[in-house]
Amino acid sequence: MSGNVILVGAGPGDPGLLTVKGREALAQAEVVVYDRLISPAILAMIPEGAEAIDVGKRAARHTVPQREINQILLRKAQEGKHVVRLKGGDPFVFGRGGEELEILAENGIDFQVIPGVTSAVAAAAYAGIPVTHRDCCSSLHIVTGHRREGKALDINFRALVQGGGTLVFLMGVGALREIVSGLLEAGMALDTPAAMVERGTTPRQRRCGGTLSNLPERAAEMGISSPAVIVVGQVCAQAEKFDWFSRLPLKGRRILVTRPKERAGALSEKLRALGADVTEFPCIR
Repeated sequence: MSGNVILVGAGPGDPGLLTVKGREALAQAEVVVYDRLISPAILAMIPEGAEAIDVGKRAARHTVPQREINQILLRKAQEGKHVVRLKGGDPFVFGRGGEELEILAENGIDFQVIPGVTSAVAAAAYAGIPVTHRDCCSSLHIVTGHRREGKALDINFRALVQGGGTLVFLMGVGALREIVSGLLEAGMALDTPAAMVERGTTPRQRRCGGTLSNLPERAAEMGISSPAVIVVGQVCAQAEKFDWFSRLPLKGRRILVTRPKERAGALSEKLRALGADVTEFPCIR
């Protein structure tokens, strides 16, 4: 008898942003197939005895090719297992969730999708940037900055500039200069506010702010690396005023919680709510 597969969006990093429905699905899993950027605190929720399979991808290097991930999901479901495919952010926002569902649908496997909080909105929010604002922006455009090796970006920069609104580029760290050049050549003003948010929603989050013309230099000076989102638009000018996350009293502090697993959760959640980088010991995974 075939099992089933549930695609679960784990959110952008803060374990508190995992949805209630996603947490419930994870608690019932017999197999969890997870990506690289899943929070250790979320991985610690995997039930004891469940099989955990790391298929994490890194820039320019896939630990497990996508076609093999698809086969793992199919094979485990055909074994009669309840499988959770745990994906960073939202499964359908450049998460290749649709590709994984295709093979399941073709083979008659039951599946569900539990949406997740996307970093396109959450990372900006944790950096004090509202992606829309009635005074200056009435639309949001989420664009992938990923490009296949050896190929140029396939982005209609002119349409983005003419459309106005806030632009959020995901997976675009390596293509930052190309993105900036494309926007400038399409007519966007040099002094357009822009920002990069590295490791958004986590205690290690950093924001690099500036304008479209100087963002690449500032990002290089700070050593901004993946994962990071690029935000372009007038809303970025609000970042200093609306920055709430960096003002949390324990922001960036590393705290070791040594309570037994069954008692550590509540304390860890309180510390994370204050911005702390919490490690529970002994580590479960």
